[in-house]
Amino acid sequence: FRRSRPSHVGEPDAFLSHSWSDSAADKWVGLVRWRNDFFSRHGREPLLWIDRCCIDQAAPALDLAFLPIYVAASQRFLILMGPTYLQRLWCVIEIF
Repeated sequence: FRRSRPSHVGEPDAFLSHSWSDSAADKWVGLVRWRNDFFSRHGREPLLWIDRCCIDQAAPALDLAFLPIYVAASQRFLILMGPTYLQRLWCVIEIF
């Protein structure tokens, strides 16, 4: 959280949605694949909205209230789908 920075509406290239219960290794493979595709198309690194980095884990309720704004402010909604993704309430809330 301390390494994140504020961004403007439309600046994040993607809001990253994932289940914390799914395999980190599998999600990493998917993220690297997406990043490589993004880089080849745009010639730069993507700017991502990542929950762990952008929500103060010591006081998450304040930031979670703005979740719909964070989603809407991002250019894309990137889902790293794993076996538990649709079973997790927060993941389903992020989709809608």
